Amino acid sequence: MGIFYMLLASGCFATMSAFVKAIGQSLPLPELVFLRCLLALPFLLLIIRLRQRPLVVKARKLLFLRTLFGMAAMSGFFYALTHMPFAECIFLGRTQPLFIALLAPFMLGEKTPMVSWFAIITGLGGVALIFQPSVSWSVAAWVAIAAAGSSSLAHILVRRLNATEYPLVIVFNFTILTCLFSGFWSLSNLVMPTSTQWLFLLCVSLFASLGQLCMTLAYQHDRAPAVASASYTSVFLAVIYGYLIWGEMPNPFTWLGGGLIVTGGILLLKSRIHVHEPPSPAAT
Repeated sequence: MGIFYMLLASGCFATMSAFVKAIGQSLPLPELVFLRCLLALPFLLLIIRLRQRPLVVKARKLLFLRTLFGMAAMSGFFYALTHMPFAECIFLGRTQPLFIALLAPFMLGEKTPMVSWFAIITGLGGVALIFQPSVSWSVAAWVAIAAAGSSSLAHILVRRLNATEYPLVIVFNFTILTCLFSGFWSLSNLVMPTSTQWLFLLCVSLFASLGQLCMTLAYQHDRAPAVASASYTSVFLAVIYGYLIWGEMPNPFTWLGGGLIVTGGILLLKSRIHVHEPPSPAAT
């Protein structure tokens, strides 16, 4: 059941990304982040109220740091989506587990086994192939990598928050703070969206919120490594969306590089299959 929920989550996140790319550069980046969060708040509030959970987390300093890195990751990912080929952006975004493996020994005190180092080197080799000079030495590609790094820091902070907080409450608080910060950021350059853009923005918020809900349910119903492996279906959906909507077909180097990134990520996940992880408060 957990893998089924993660497949749904992956579909939601890939579809959300496609709508972001469809909006493109027609709206300023801060406003895109602001409206994505603002429109998601009612849905998240409804779910939390139905589950009778508190609205505010206790570990506010950790939440603030999680928000800074999460907002940087979201902004960077949205920028990359609107400035580079869709599948390449998603491939580079999947380097997040590699960054987590690199940072975990320093931030979580976790040892990195040899298989993890092999996985990291494999994934970095994949990045090098995608970054070949004739294709992708672009600002957007570097921003996508930076967004993946910021996302990994946010993910590590969420793991620490999960020890005391309910996952959807973390998401709700993160969304509120990101909405406030990006709202101030976008005040000087607001653009009124068209009716089509409002529809796309609603779809971005809807699929992002459904993806968060399905991902939370997935980790409640199955072991984390098995569930996370299913998240790589977003890569294949990205290739399909990129081809059908924008006529983009990854070149052989992108396919090979993306394959190495996915292989590295799956190796990392398999290395953690027998690692005991404490249950999240979401499961109680």
